Amino acid sequence: MRQNYWGRRRIPESEIKRTLGLKEERMIVGYARVSSSTQKDDLERQKQLILTYAKEKGYGEVQILTDIGSGLSEMRKNFLKLLDMVSERKVSKVVIAYEDRLTRFGFKTLRKLFSTFGTEIEVVNHEAARGACRRSDNYSPLLKLYGMRSHRYKEVVSGVRVLVSS
Repeated sequence: MRQNYWGRRRIPESEIKRTLGLKEERMIVGYARVSSSTQKDDLERQKQLILTYAKEKGYGEVQILTDIGSGLSEMRKNFLKLLDMVSERKVSKVVIAYEDRLTRFGFKTLRKLFSTFGTEIEVVNHEAARGACRRSDNYSPLLKLYGMRSHRYKEVVSGVRVLVSS
């Protein structure tokens, strides 16, 4: 129970339902995403990873939502569907293979937002465990934004190589 500035008490809806003996039927949703249709094998691996994890945890039935599109895009069909489901309090847990599959930036913000609706995000593999699937640096999203094939990028890389080899 929390007390706000005006002396009123706020009781979470889940606590009221628990006290009244009302059982909430909320689902567990797995979310997987790849950037392009050429990565469908990775999409299948993510789905299997999520389902295996859920089975090990004893979660029962898991609904899987998938998208093919950039993690920077906010207009992914099933991502928007997931946001609607969470805001309607239909989801108790969202299981994802890696943090960046849900969103490239703002993962902690999404986690906090989901928690206000009583939804927990579980990450099967944290970024460090991903290894060979991604570049080791933390700047890869920025490199994607600016383009690794750009003339300026190649100039900077060749300049660094000259400095390092000297």
